[in-house]
Amino acid sequence: MTEIDNELFTLIEAVKASNTYKEYDRCRKALKSDPELKARVDKYREENYRLQIMEDDGTLQDKIDAFARENMELSEQPKVRAFLDAELALCRMLQEITQRVIKAIDFD
Repeated sequence: MTEIDNELFTLIEAVKASNTYKEYDRCRKALKSDPELKARVDKYREENYRLQIMEDDGTLQDKIDAFARENMELSEQPKVRAFLDAELALCRMLQEITQRVIKAIDFD
């Protein structure tokens, strides 16, 4: 496992050196500088995640619409929008890495 650990360390360092991660880290630090806003964003992210994994009982779209209306002011704040966009970009990059590894090792 040592060889894999070494290569994994190299991959982690490459991710941290990427512009995508640097932008995420910059936005995360900016958000952390305002603890009240960060708490609101954390709550927003938690509620958003719950909606994403919720089974549709016929009211899911209504819940999503209500969530969007309730959080419009928060999500339109430049510091919040920048963080959420940067977080999404980082998540997509990590998903792409995972998908490429799975495809390369022919894992069904």
